[in-house]
Parts: sequence; C-alpha cells; structure tokens
Amino acid sequence: MNPNFGPKHIVGLIWLLSLIVVMLILLLSVRKKFKLGEKFDRAVIRYTCYFMWAWEIVKSVRMINFEDYGPIGTYPLWMAPFHICSMGLYAYLIIGSKKESKLAEWVKPFGYAVMMIVTSIILIIPNSSGILGTVDNWKLVFENILPYQTWLYHGCLLFVPFYMVLSGFYRPRWSDIYKGATVLAVVAVFAQTLNYVLEGSGADYMTLRYGNGNPFAFLLVDTPILYYLLLAVVAVGGMAVVIAVTIGVRALAEKIAQKK
Repeated sequence: MNPNFGPKHIVGLIWLLSLIVVMLILLLSVRKKFKLGEKFDRAVIRYTCYFMWAWEIVKSVRMINFEDYGPIGTYPLWMAPFHICSMGLYAYLIIGSKKESKLAEWVKPFGYAVMMIVTSIILIIPNSSGILGTVDNWKLVFENILPYQTWLYHGCLLFVPFYMVLSGFYRPRWSDIYKGATVLAVVAVFAQTLNYVLEGSGADYMTLRYGNGNPFAFLLVDTPILYYLLLAVVAVGGMAVVIAVTIGVRALAEKIAQKK
C-alpha cells in the first residue's frame, strides 16, 4: 500500500489541486465575463455531480466484473454509495437542481462544510481508506482505474464547495451550523439503519458499524457511545470551524474592499 505523503500521494495532490484551481479560474472568469448568475452556478454544480455519478458507475462496473471485490457478477454492498463522501452524490443534485428550494438551503451547509472537511481529511491521509491503490505511480494502467476514480471524485468534493463560496452562490451564516448538523444527523441515522439492514454484507457506511479505517474504532468494543460522540465532535466541530473561517474571511475581504 502506498504511504501517506509518499511519491504517489504528493504527485496526486499536485495534479488534483492544480486541476481544481484551473477549473475554478476558468468557470469563475466565464461567470464574470458574461455576467452569469445562480442559474449558471446550479448548472456547474449539477454537471459536476453528473461527472461524479459517471465515475461511480465506472467503479461499480469495475467491481462487478473482477473478483478482487468478490465473486464476478456480484455487487459488493459494502461499497455502495452510502459512505459519508458518497453523500455528495445526493447533496449536489439537490443543491444544483434547476430551481431553488428550502431543502437545498438546508443541504448547502452540509454540502459545503461537511464535504470539505471530510474530503480534506481523506486526501491528507488517503492510506486510511486505501484510495491510492497498489501501483506506486499514476500511469494509465488497469490497476489505477479506481485510484483515478476516487481521486477525481474527491476532487469534485473540494471543487464544488470552493466554487459555491467564490461565486457568491453560497454565503455561510452562523445558523448554517445548526442546519448542517441536522442534515448530518439525518444522514448518519439513515446510514446506520442501512448498516443493520444489510447485516452480514460488511456494510460499514460512515464507519458507524465497525469503524473500518477510523483511528477511534477501538472504542466501539467497550465504549461505543464515546466513539459516536467523538465522531460527532469531529464532524460538527470541523464544520463549525469551516463556516466560521469562511464568515471571517468574507467579512475581512468586504472590509478591505470598502476601504478602497
């Protein structure tokens, strides 16, 4: 397995972050030049989500047709798109829908802050989820199909939040911490319910059942309540920090602009 901050990890971060920056500059420039508004913003988010779904299909086809994820012709339920990062597939469809809705307003904080903090953690320590694969480079070979899939997928989970705030499509408010935490709680209950419904399949959505890849997994044996509390603190606390920093940076930028 490729180590965190090894050659493949560093090179992967460089090309992925570079791609995100280029796409942000390109799309924000187009938006500004042609004076496009929220209709354009929703389209960007929506089509990014379609791109993510396309890669999800590629991953599914890959897993079904090769035996490293189970018998050929079967779908590994434990890899179904109900993990925390998979929730972007649904959140961005709602946020990027053609018409604004109250549901989208509640989902925006989750799609922005929770996706950003969780994705950042995964990209910083990819070894925890094995998304770098077994090949020690980024050559276009069969073994790198899933690493490319997961890397580009998680890149979208960073691109959309940055686009949302830089375009002005989403302006975080303090009340959004409550909204984001509420949506996160609903998603967690849904994921844990699936974990029990699919008992025996190895399902561990959002690491709530077995804690696979989670450094606090050992707590599940004797103190599961502490485990869930820690997950909540990290998720909600991280989300609150992201929203607070965004609000602070925007306020500072507006103050500087006024002085000019």
